Amino acid sequence: MLFTKKNNKVIKIAKNDLIKSIKDTGAIAIHFMEPVDNSNVRIAKQELDKLVRSKKDFTLIIIE
Repeated sequence: MLFTKKNNKVIKIAKNDLIKSIKDTGAIAIHFMEPVDNSNVRIAKQELDKLVRSKKDFTLIIIE
């Protein structure tokens, strides 16, 4: 699923297409943390908090 600021419509997309779309945006850094489970959810939250505090624009993609 892909969310954008201009269009919040949910779009089903294949994982490979998603990765290609992310790379095409020219994003500076792409980080994957998978899987996030009970043992490392705190680390994922800390990373998200760092991004919010630094006031950088970012996109959060959640795949279940």
